[in-house]
Amino acid sequence: MVTRYLQKPQNAFRISIGTNSKYTVKLRLIALFLLPYKSFKLPFFTPAQTMNRLLTPLPIWLILADMAYTFIINILQSFNLSQAQLPKDGLPVSPDIAFSGLQVAANGGMVLIIGFGLWTLLKLNRSVLQRQILPIGVFRTLGLVAVLAFSIPSLWQWAWALIKLAGGHNTIAFGSPRYLTIAVCQPLVGCLCLYRLAGWYRLHKHTAPATLAE
Repeated sequence: MVTRYLQKPQNAFRISIGTNSKYTVKLRLIALFLLPYKSFKLPFFTPAQTMNRLLTPLPIWLILADMAYTFIINILQSFNLSQAQLPKDGLPVSPDIAFSGLQVAANGGMVLIIGFGLWTLLKLNRSVLQRQILPIGVFRTLGLVAVLAFSIPSLWQWAWALIKLAGGHNTIAFGSPRYLTIAVCQPLVGCLCLYRLAGWYRLHKHTAPATLAE
């Protein structure tokens, strides 16, 4: 039976495979090679942790992809003025160009703010799953607040939609799978953000007494 575990490099890399010492010599050489890397650890994840690492970021990536796609479409539409919007001399009207540019700029700012918040949430999700504390400063806090402001209202809307759906009203449109998918992802992202912030607070609370004791 093979038993393998990795401790700090100075404690060496231990393995027991019967009584064969050839593997022990080789692994001790590997341990000597790893001595400069003080914080080297062999990550091990249970199947449940692996599923969490794969599934929990999925709504975030879907929203990021949809935001990027929508922003690219807005840019293309702003440069492709239709012939119906042009005067007879063929010159574009300056107010239309100005308003179109303002809309693209506003959408770009929203994509940057929400995108930064979602990227911070991805890092927070990964760090909490690894039981590590992610440093959260002012900008990351503002990014997470923007994510909550973007996603929490959808919880209220979905609650009322499900209540009316249970009452016999048709409140969910299945004609656009893309919009329906993003609408489902929004409350999931809000709940994930609150849950990971609670996990981050618990890790921070448990780590602080240990640091003071040291």
